[in-house]
Amino acid sequence: MGFSGAGMRRRVLGAAVAAGAAVPLLPAVAPPAAADVGGVRGCESGDFKLIYEGREAAAGTDYIRFAMQRIMGDGPGGEPCAIHAPLPVHWVADGPDGERVGDWGRYDSEPPEPFTVEPGGRADLVVRQPNPVNYPEEECDPQPVAGVRLYLRFEDDPGTYGSTGGQDVMCAEPGKAVPTAVVTPHGG
Repeated sequence: MGFSGAGMRRRVLGAAVAAGAAVPLLPAVAPPAAADVGGVRGCESGDFKLIYEGREAAAGTDYIRFAMQRIMGDGPGGEPCAIHAPLPVHWVADGPDGERVGDWGRYDSEPPEPFTVEPGGRADLVVRQPNPVNYPEEECDPQPVAGVRLYLRFEDDPGTYGSTGGQDVMCAEPGKAVPTAVVTPHGG
């Protein structure tokens, strides 16, 4: 029985997650940015604005919610586009042009199938963030962050920024309190 490269990667990643291994965001694992879903072009970062919607917390983890609101952007905003989850995300300091703080986020172990977002529509982003206070300060190196940057392509993509109002502190030390990004169809 043969497996496609992408199918094999999903199975290997699924097995790693089931075994409790951390799955970092790696460009080699994601679907190609230019891939279409039923003839619909892939979404670009310029197609979306991230809007902070709130947060909940449970068991030492914050669940930070953003609306991925479809805007005209740099791409052809008057037509549908397809999102290929999982998508890379990281925390940034000092606003939209800030430097990355901490590790790249991890992929959700069960991302949704690619889906289409209509003009004026939206998708939902949840960043699952382990609370940095769960780590000793000397192991965490806590740093203030202003928000997240989400990328819809892996190459030549400036990302789209979503502010959390500067109310967060994240671990700058690699491997500590690494976020997980989950992107789903709105209401899905």
